[in-house]
Amino acid sequence: MPLYAGPILSGWAGHPLATLPVFALAFLLFIAASRRPDLSDPAGIAGLAIMAAVQFVLVAVCFGAGALVARFAGALAAPLWLPIVMTALAAVVGALRYSENAEMNVFLDSAIGELEAMKDGRAADWAEVHPEPSPDVQAAVDQTVAALRALPANANVAMIDPIVQDLEQQADVAGFDPFYDAAGMVDGVEDRRVDLGLLRFVASPYIRRKLVERGEGGIAPMLMLNASDPGVRSEARSLLATLIDEGAPNAQLPDPVWLDELNAEFPGEGYDEIARQRRDRISA
Repeated sequence: MPLYAGPILSGWAGHPLATLPVFALAFLLFIAASRRPDLSDPAGIAGLAIMAAVQFVLVAVCFGAGALVARFAGALAAPLWLPIVMTALAAVVGALRYSENAEMNVFLDSAIGELEAMKDGRAADWAEVHPEPSPDVQAAVDQTVAALRALPANANVAMIDPIVQDLEQQADVAGFDPFYDAAGMVDGVEDRRVDLGLLRFVASPYIRRKLVERGEGGIAPMLMLNASDPGVRSEARSLLATLIDEGAPNAQLPDPVWLDELNAEFPGEGYDEIARQRRDRISA
């Protein structure tokens, strides 16, 4: 289906992470039109926020699958606009098929306008929010990752914190995107030192606030919530709990249903409590 093929193709082609919110918007356009939430009711608005969080996770999974293919089969030569237009058109066609009421038409008009702006190359604000890292920033991140990997395999946060604090001083929040790219599953391997490093980098109140302003407060912990290392999962849950306590927007936090699935996969680790907090926030 072109809706899912777009982010997969984009990840395969090695396109920047700045495309993820665009694909998430397209996914949200389709799913919201098919379910038609009542935007005049707080529960409907909360439902739309949940949809947005789920769509971002789906996009990230599809993009990651494409990136994984690229690591084994090589990057695909595809222009940036091709997967965006592919997914945008699929979303628009599907949304128009389901759209009936006037309120949803307003939502569709707004979303379609954003997608058309991106297609026409007029959405320069994505590049402003997610600029390509400068050579100095990339070098600082590469140095940070190398320093983390030089630590003992069982390194704790006391050993990791000074390294990522140096990165914050050198690169500011601009270091997040290339750092994020180096974390998680890379070439089929997870490095707990790098994963903990990313989480501790985001744990900085300054970096965390900047990411929330960018609409990406929860992206790092969500990447790590199902990590194979229990310590990484614990750090991700702690960071997520902080974001919830600080009132991060619901759209930047994981769907309670996904947290329920994680609780079944990792029983007794506290995912049920986070799911409860999320539901309380959504229903408040």
